[in-house]
Amino acid sequence: MTDLEMIVRVALAAVLGAALGIEREVNHKTAGLRTHTLVAAGAALFTVAGASVSADGTDLTRVAAQVVTGIGFIGAGGMIKTGFTMTGITTAATLWFAGALGVASGFGLYWVAAAALAIALLAMVGFAPIRTRIRRSNVRPLSIEYRVGHGTLTPLFEALNAIGAQVHRLSIAEDEGRRKLDCEITGIGTEAMNDILSSLRAREEVISATSTVT
Repeated sequence: MTDLEMIVRVALAAVLGAALGIEREVNHKTAGLRTHTLVAAGAALFTVAGASVSADGTDLTRVAAQVVTGIGFIGAGGMIKTGFTMTGITTAATLWFAGALGVASGFGLYWVAAAALAIALLAMVGFAPIRTRIRRSNVRPLSIEYRVGHGTLTPLFEALNAIGAQVHRLSIAEDEGRRKLDCEITGIGTEAMNDILSSLRAREEVISATSTVT
């Protein structure tokens, strides 16, 4: 492999990674254009560098395995946990995929890498309206008014976390010892929501607990 060919492979990986990063940049995610470009180009560089110095018969898949391991740490840094909600998982996946594009480009699988990028962009951009529609149909508002100082929210969040539900758009207002919480919950069924409402209403400090489910 000539130096020019190695440069072309790294450059192609950078272009593919940038195309993936643009989508993340448009959506204002933690890792965007620059990060995805560097991950893809870096993965390709590791691959071509390993191939250029390897003796015949050396298993080059070891290089790819080490690249994947390294990208795992970068992806973990892109995930953020706020309360019981984890964000950045898709960005971590795109970083991992950018590394895969880099490795494929480094091995000279140009058309495979390009086709894989097209598939990834189709999934990310094309599935977005479907995902939004599904989530909107499964959003359940929850409003709770209660007297403060009784640890009301802890068991609520623990119950939601146990069933894999997520809390969004949470707002809290407090006035004269009373607190009102309004939020939207996704990933919860009607029966589970009714159980949570019944549990909340059974608490002495809870003044009201309502949802459009009831």
